[in-house]
Amino acid sequence: MYILKSMNLQPAPTKPAAGNRHAERSEATRAQLIQAAIQVVRDKSYQGASVFEVAKAAGLTPGAFQHHFGTKAVLMMRVVDELVAASDYNAPGWPAADLPLAERARQTLQLLWQRIYEPERFLVAWQVYMGCGADPEITRYIAGLRQTQQDQLRQRFLTVFPELSASPDTPALIDLVMSTLRGMGLVRLFGPADAAMAAQLDQLAGLLVHRCESLAPPPTSQRKAP
Repeated sequence: MYILKSMNLQPAPTKPAAGNRHAERSEATRAQLIQAAIQVVRDKSYQGASVFEVAKAAGLTPGAFQHHFGTKAVLMMRVVDELVAASDYNAPGWPAADLPLAERARQTLQLLWQRIYEPERFLVAWQVYMGCGADPEITRYIAGLRQTQQDQLRQRFLTVFPELSASPDTPALIDLVMSTLRGMGLVRLFGPADAAMAAQLDQLAGLLVHRCESLAPPPTSQRKAP
């Protein structure tokens, strides 16, 4: 130690363990394959995302693909995980429940549209959903994820719109709103969104406002003193 001090030297930094470096490289390769799969599905459809095409897009060999994922089904489940995580219903940004009702409805639909249905990843996800019908392993996995998302979304709606909490029809109303947004998103497979989208979002907001107002208790009448 005296020699190190006299030479103004410091001990060499500790190198990461070889196992950690290997795990980091493996994780980076898996992420590379997932992003390549998303790109290939977007450009060539789910059916076009073969092991060979995904490996080629990632700059890797089919052997590397099979080493990290084994099968296309396993990779596509990780692709769905990636796309769903980017559309997290629990992410911040939801309007506060004490805002005026019309503003809450407008902000909620804008948030859902911009965060989930407008981004290109929504179309990629649905290409996977619609393309994997012959693979029961993937369809069961997606069904489980969608149920979790649906439960999260219903809870979010009740937080933003407490007026809906007393109605047994609220789950159907939320499903109707989401089905409409989903349809608006899928129409973009045939071209970019146009000005009609804004008008449709306004109509959905009006539906939410009308339903919440219809559930509000009637105002109590004040009796005049004799």
